[in-house]
Amino acid sequence: MIAPGPLLSVVVVCRNQLNALKFTLITLRDQPPAATHEVIVVDQGSSDGTAQFLSGLADSPHLRLVNDETGEGRTAARNRGARASRGRYLMFLDPGVVVGPHWADPLLETMERDPLVGAAAGKVILQDGRIDHAGLALLKWDVPRRTRLSGRSLHAGRPADTAGSLRPLAVQGLAGEALMVRAAAHFAVGGFDESMGREFARAKTMADGEPSGLDLCLRLGARGWVCVYRPESVMTRLRTAENDPDFDARHQELTAADDQVLLTATWLDRARPDFVVPEDGGVLPQDGGGIRPWFEPSLAFPYGDYHHGRSPGTPDTGAMAPVASVIVPTCNGLDATRLCVEALLSHTEPRHEVIFVDNGSTDGTPDYLQGLARDHKRVRVVLHRDNQGFARACNAGLAAAHGRHLVLLGSDVVVTQGWLERLLDAAEQQPRAGLLGPVTNDTAGLQRLDESAYDRESLAGLDAFASALALARAGDVEPTLRLPGTCLLVKRELLARIGGLDEVFTLGSHEDNDYCLRAHLAGYRSLVVQDVYVHRLGSAAPALTPAEHEAQLRRQWSVFKSKWGIPAGTPYSGELELGALLAGGFDPDRHFQPLPGAAAPAAPAAAPAMACLA
Repeated sequence: MIAPGPLLSVVVVCRNQLNALKFTLITLRDQPPAATHEVIVVDQGSSDGTAQFLSGLADSPHLRLVNDETGEGRTAARNRGARASRGRYLMFLDPGVVVGPHWADPLLETMERDPLVGAAAGKVILQDGRIDHAGLALLKWDVPRRTRLSGRSLHAGRPADTAGSLRPLAVQGLAGEALMVRAAAHFAVGGFDESMGREFARAKTMADGEPSGLDLCLRLGARGWVCVYRPESVMTRLRTAENDPDFDARHQELTAADDQVLLTATWLDRARPDFVVPEDGGVLPQDGGGIRPWFEPSLAFPYGDYHHGRSPGTPDTGAMAPVASVIVPTCNGLDATRLCVEALLSHTEPRHEVIFVDNGSTDGTPDYLQGLARDHKRVRVVLHRDNQGFARACNAGLAAAHGRHLVLLGSDVVVTQGWLERLLDAAEQQPRAGLLGPVTNDTAGLQRLDESAYDRESLAGLDAFASALALARAGDVEPTLRLPGTCLLVKRELLARIGGLDEVFTLGSHEDNDYCLRAHLAGYRSLVVQDVYVHRLGSAAPALTPAEHEAQLRRQWSVFKSKWGIPAGTPYSGELELGALLAGGFDPDRHFQPLPGAAAPAAPAAAPAMACLA
């Protein structure tokens, strides 16, 4: 069982920064996020009294302490804190950064409303009111034999109310010392590069961008994630005196130079600079730069309408429960579809919508479904004139759906009392999950439940069995690499990230395996929800003969092998090397599948970048 996690994990790493750490933790205590959260402090071998101070906070609510004796540096400590976290989002705060009122809300709103945002950061000001960070521009210093890349804060040194700093921007880089990252995105790109940013409390020139934070943002951008600056979130960077017995100014200078060299070597030929600084001085804005206004997506889910980790509709918060869209592809098999519909409408709360997509049925199914739509406001029907395949039918339903979560359901599946609410509760409580499925009678792997105390022919006793199972396994979830599409919850943020099913799988096999692999590459987990049971009839459409079924599996297996680079001679039951399949991580150009009729939004006009630099 995986314990439910909070919405936000705040990670603070330190080494001999006791004074700065106290200021940061005090403001986190006095200005806590409204969302469910935890604070993780990673101390890497402090010798200035930090360990004693933290031991006195061991009983503080929301606070967890991690002792790190590795001596591997600041970015390694950040990554360790991230691995210890349970939140959907990670907020990295360096000691000496103090938060203002409601600091977390704009950042969380950005993440929740735009599933393509991988990182967000707010405005950081100095104690004298000047801007220290308002998003980073990527600069290329075009000097012979000393060409380099660096990050520079927009509007650095200007008053905090400078007009250009008051609008949200999509940028290529954000400050690593005060950075919120989607956990799935963080782990998908491997976290911070631990060869950079090893020094704690490194002296930072105003306006300079931390190379390790910039590098992380560039890697997120290379994988299709967006980085957003939100001026409504305001923090202050303090300069505090520390008593660090291990301070070595020369060593810090050398490691800072190493960071710059590594950043340049990694990104010089891969990243598009926002500005070029020529040898003779000045700053030249580049047409291909990445600074532009950020706008909230047209299809967004208000952050205030739900509270992560709470049961749907709890009266103490007044929060609206998340709404789901259940998508049921059909193709003949009317008798099984009637059983599916009867259970679905009986055991699914009315606030959820149900979308049927018919693939050219000839047995009266279209008329039956249209009658349902007339009788039930929550039912919608999409009709295809012919059989366009399972993947395309699912995609048509996904494109039409309005729910925060989407559920693909086979028309031969009989659901049970409370099935969807328990799936939704697990989805809301498991922040890193993108796909969730129940246990059932007719599948393989962790989802298969062979022993069941009900009549599998008449289904007598099914609901009682499912209720007893829900009680016995309440809250139990298990990670897996594969979930079939017969009953599959898809989070909308995952849908926005990887798109729909790949319609190259036309015959109804392996499209779910492909989808699970793409979700895994994008950094999302797949979970079996052990307290939800559904029954699969296995007779939604006329059965294929054994020979036809075998031929279909072989054809689809050939398609799967071709797409994922599996040797052509690999048999269907052969062992696969997952490491080879997952090599290279998520690539938006290869692994995103657009939905039908879902045109990509036009890119906003680029911001007048020249005005952004001091």
